Amino acid sequence: MVSYHHHRALIALFSLTTRAGSFSAPSTSAVRSNNLARRHLFIRGGATTSSTTIIHNSNTNEEEEEPRTGWLHNTEPKYASYPTTSSSAPLSLAMKRLMADKMQKYRNHRIITPPAAHPCGDANRMMVTEHKISIPLTHPDLQAAMNNEQSSSTTNDEEQRIVPVERIDGAFLTNNEAFDEPTIDVYFTITELLSNAQDEAHFHALQNPNLSPSQRATLYFQKGTSDGESSVDPSRMMLYLQGGPGFGCASPVSGLSLASSSSSWAAAVLLGGKVSNADGKSFQRIVLMDQRGTGRSSAICKQQLVKMFPDLFLLDKKKEGEGKVVGEEFGGDSDARTMLLQARQQKALKEATDYLSLFRADSIVRDAEWIRESLANPFPSVNDDGNDDAAVNGPQPWGGALGQSFGGFCLMTYLSSIQNPPELVYFTGGIAPMNTPVREVYDRLWLRVRERSWKYYEQYPGDVATVKKIVRKLLAHENSADPIILPSGGILTARRFLQVGLALGGSPGTSFANMHSVINSAFVDEDSDEISNAFLKTIDYEQSFDDAPLYFLLHESIYADGEGATQWAANQSYESHVEANSEFDYRVTSEEDNSNPTLFFGEMVFPFMAHGDYSELSNSGMRTLSEALAEKSDWLPLFDETNMRTALVHKKKSRAAAACYYDDMYVDFECAMKLVQRGCPLEGVKVYVTNEYQHSGLRDDGANIINKLAAMSKNRLHVPS
Repeated sequence: MVSYHHHRALIALFSLTTRAGSFSAPSTSAVRSNNLARRHLFIRGGATTSSTTIIHNSNTNEEEEEPRTGWLHNTEPKYASYPTTSSSAPLSLAMKRLMADKMQKYRNHRIITPPAAHPCGDANRMMVTEHKISIPLTHPDLQAAMNNEQSSSTTNDEEQRIVPVERIDGAFLTNNEAFDEPTIDVYFTITELLSNAQDEAHFHALQNPNLSPSQRATLYFQKGTSDGESSVDPSRMMLYLQGGPGFGCASPVSGLSLASSSSSWAAAVLLGGKVSNADGKSFQRIVLMDQRGTGRSSAICKQQLVKMFPDLFLLDKKKEGEGKVVGEEFGGDSDARTMLLQARQQKALKEATDYLSLFRADSIVRDAEWIRESLANPFPSVNDDGNDDAAVNGPQPWGGALGQSFGGFCLMTYLSSIQNPPELVYFTGGIAPMNTPVREVYDRLWLRVRERSWKYYEQYPGDVATVKKIVRKLLAHENSADPIILPSGGILTARRFLQVGLALGGSPGTSFANMHSVINSAFVDEDSDEISNAFLKTIDYEQSFDDAPLYFLLHESIYADGEGATQWAANQSYESHVEANSEFDYRVTSEEDNSNPTLFFGEMVFPFMAHGDYSELSNSGMRTLSEALAEKSDWLPLFDETNMRTALVHKKKSRAAAACYYDDMYVDFECAMKLVQRGCPLEGVKVYVTNEYQHSGLRDDGANIINKLAAMSKNRLHVPS
């Protein structure tokens, strides 16, 4: 989840990056032969599918394009599940060392640009490094789960739904075929304090423009260490998981102030002295990760989806001047052409649906673990006893993790899926409504949207009439042959306009004021009913779902915890509310003689968004993809009550605290409170309940909130009292 005013500031440039620095293969022909035998994206129950996509392959520096026609349909799957040394012949010491070397090259860790230094409080300086690392598209244990091969013999607890993973990279050290798994890039920044002369010298060394990105990454880990060691201590690093899903993380300095210890939560962690790790030591680094598919992490946008799954878009209407009519190249009867295109589209639809299923919280937390393992052991090696660094050093979990909104949902998946989760876990407006059906979630949230709409009109009573006027104007155009077209090509309908209500979950002082400014720019002047061009441009800018389709495509899936389709639950709930109470029907309340204000929409996605309202989300390809995801019922579980209680209560691997906002419009307060009671999944979480802040509390007063949560987690503050 993400506040509306905030999410547009988090949109980063989308790019699909190429892989560099891969290890040498015996020969190019051997590589191509191997790729032809193994190229695929997804395995489901042993069946292989193919799609057109640019993938990273660890055996070659070249980008390779998968065949569009699926002519490799008889190819056997690479691996149904990864064998381990316990189920196969022991690996020789030489083979283990070879695989450790391949592991480093497969990761392909780069610092993509020389670091920057920024002044911060008390004459200090912060260094920000920008990293990219290659990560398996499908993590091995998730692949096994998707193939229904996850063993239940690992636990005696019948209620356990997820087998927690000890090491994300484990399969890559026991199975050479694991390195054939295609990769995506994940981008993250590390912010750290330059506190002494050695730090400054290291910073200037990293700024050498002659270093390649991979050389710069190698040098980064070698500050004051001997060969083969890392200068990075995960126990003194804090991971941040942002809201969403679908938007990149805030950038240090521009999106996250470091000016003083009170300017942001990040500055408080690094400068304030009140936030420390489990051992009482200060945090040295903060990791801000663009979750897979967002920001600069092999981002998903319509342009990329068209390249990856062109057959999915075969039936899209082409604009004038864009070439042949779709299907014209096949000749013959038009009905036959349509049937052929539909068949090809359905095949691509299955591939695209499976692909996007890999961009949920279960993959995101494994990506974070992959990053942590890569930072802790950047130069994998095996000693004479056959043990690699991670086995020798033992568990090295993150010292802390902070999850804002959807990021908190990810932390619940972290506690459910990873055997050694972060030692300190902080939630801000991010306790997922686990065990609550998705339809009930939205039934509750619509009532919260109504309450916030009333609150808005109390602050800006003059906007009641203005909003009614805008809605009537847009409805009139919808009912004519003259719709109002936005600069992006989308249609400004009344329902799309009401989606500006996504901002209502922020603080009245900022989000409400911004909404008021947008609404009052709607007409050319006060006496006119002509929609202004400035208003149309603002709507396009504020509603950036065209640029971040993951939010639209996967939003409801964040509540899909195992079997069961979401089926446009928010829209179903809305229609039920309208049927029961005309107060929710904007067509009724927008009439001048209706005494009720016109209610806004909240943080919901709707099928209408793919029916012309948003240009990039519309047409056959995106529409059928959104419908397939809404109907998908075989989601993997995201949360596991047994594992969460093991981490928080029984083994106390993690200490946790949460800020829960009583009036939160995005995360239902009552649903959250059900989970923190004694005997419930999050029993071990200390909860700070407040109505002083809205969902945007971390942005509005982050330093105060993180300081409070840190004190609570260590029993230095009696909250709850």
